[in-house]
Amino acid sequence: MLELFFSQLLNGLAIGQVYALIALGFSLVFGVSNLINFAQGALFMLGAFFAFSGVTLLHLPLPVAALAAVALVTLLGMLLERVALRPLENAPYIAPVLSTLAISIIIDQLAEIVWSPEGQAFPLPFDEVTFFFGGAYLTSTDLLIFVFGGAAALGLTWFLSRTWTGRTLRATAQDRDAVAQLGVRTANVKRLAFGLAGALGALSGILVALYFKSVFPQMGTPFGLKGFAAALLGGLTSIPGAVLGGLLLGMVETMASAYIGEGFRDLAAFTLLLVFLVFRPCGLLGDRRLDALGGTGGASGAMPSTSILASASSQRGLTRAFELPPWGFLAAGIVLALLPVMTQSAYVLQAVVYGMVFALLVASVTLVSGALGILSIGHAAFYGVGAYALGVLARNYGWPTEVVLPVAALLTAAVAVVTALPLLQLSGHTAALGTLAVGQIGFLIFMTWLPVTRGPMRLVNIPVPRLALLGDLRLATIGQKYWLVALVVALALCVTQRLLNSGVGRVWRGIREDRLAAHAAGLPVRRYILMGFAVSGLLAGLAGALFAYVQGVVSPESFTVQGSILLLTIAVLGGLGNLTGAALAGFALTLLPELLRSFAEWRMIAYGLVLLLVLRLRPHGLLGAR
Repeated sequence: MLELFFSQLLNGLAIGQVYALIALGFSLVFGVSNLINFAQGALFMLGAFFAFSGVTLLHLPLPVAALAAVALVTLLGMLLERVALRPLENAPYIAPVLSTLAISIIIDQLAEIVWSPEGQAFPLPFDEVTFFFGGAYLTSTDLLIFVFGGAAALGLTWFLSRTWTGRTLRATAQDRDAVAQLGVRTANVKRLAFGLAGALGALSGILVALYFKSVFPQMGTPFGLKGFAAALLGGLTSIPGAVLGGLLLGMVETMASAYIGEGFRDLAAFTLLLVFLVFRPCGLLGDRRLDALGGTGGASGAMPSTSILASASSQRGLTRAFELPPWGFLAAGIVLALLPVMTQSAYVLQAVVYGMVFALLVASVTLVSGALGILSIGHAAFYGVGAYALGVLARNYGWPTEVVLPVAALLTAAVAVVTALPLLQLSGHTAALGTLAVGQIGFLIFMTWLPVTRGPMRLVNIPVPRLALLGDLRLATIGQKYWLVALVVALALCVTQRLLNSGVGRVWRGIREDRLAAHAAGLPVRRYILMGFAVSGLLAGLAGALFAYVQGVVSPESFTVQGSILLLTIAVLGGLGNLTGAALAGFALTLLPELLRSFAEWRMIAYGLVLLLVLRLRPHGLLGAR
């Protein structure tokens, strides 16, 4: 038993070194630019594939291929900062964050086109050797990771503490304006930070390829999230903290895998992250002067607002927001309800049904992220709760639609309130990252709670909608389901718009702009925040339940964190806080991939380019933020 413990400990330290390198990349970029770089995972993946191509196609020795890969990704990191981020310096904070997401989407899809979506074996340049220490063991690959991971961390520490350029980078992270007044070109310092982050990402990608002996285009997202979690655990403003967080995360994962089960390693890791966000948001070694995230202006009590968009509130007034009145959603629903009369194409009807479902889902995101100002990066978990609730109750117990739809929605609202409780003491970036942890935990529960969700085997054979009040009328065809979806979505959006126009909506927006002032005015802020999460959860649960009816199958892959980030992106494109913009963007951008289906491999690249263009030309959203 003791031998297993030490073996897992050594294994955890090895993979923890990789997490630490990715975390260092996040820490460097955040320290200098106050930006969470969602493209870090894509750079990690490119490093692995460039080295793979150098070895397999160009027949280079691995050290040469690895050096070339690190150099190429370093240049790409610098190019990312120059082309995608610098033009958005004066845009709302969320714009450059989503710009890195768009870059990530484009890179991931290009990788699938160039190298194919399938995983490929990464050739080891040496014979694997296992070293035994009593009952514990360590492989030669583990030793390689220890050596290069440790050398990279020590080299970065020396660079930052002993060189003039490194000290300039640290000074810029502490006070960018003061450094600029001393004559330092902060734009060059930012470019250097992105280049170093790219180099660290590429190196960690190569080490992971050696560790697992394979590469695949989707590898960037899960390891990017792990590296991000490691940076938060150690303290996003701390270089030693990033290393410590990576090692801690690696050990927790391997111990959970060994003693609980392989399926629980990620669940343990993100549960640990949520605990740290609640009880120590600055991380193990984070600087409390920066309150963990957001710099002096950003997070966890550093400013009274809960919203990282508050800095752009004065600019929002310059962009007129267009919104439908509540009855406008009913009118739009009536118009859309005529479509089955005009066409019997199941393909067209199903595409529009999914568009309506996503209009409702994105509206639920903009209610929390826009009206309350708490960016939700885990909203797909609530969507999944609604889908699984309907699937289980309708499939296992035969409940009719009139009962199961409201029950699924109310159950999701209750789950949203419970998950919001630990987030109440967080604000700004930390609250957003808490929702990310909640979203990933939700996805992992869907994957591992086999008696209820069936995990990867999917929940199948969900019955068609059955209306008991209409003599057990069954809506078997897509045309019949279409009218049910149109009715529910139109009514839900109409009621929600009335709520946003009421005193409750004004209080939510007041809390978003200045939580401290809302407290001082005697408003029950916690109660209103929980109410906002409840309404948002109810809408997400309705969308999930309708999705389950239309799809007939529920699978965990529909409720990933990547999906949550995409939902937030769509809400921002429509205009945060603008229910009309969110619904329109959700509807239109759900149909866009279908319209581009003939360009199957290129449609997500087109989506990423559209996202970049809109962020550049209309950073407050197509219909304006409210």
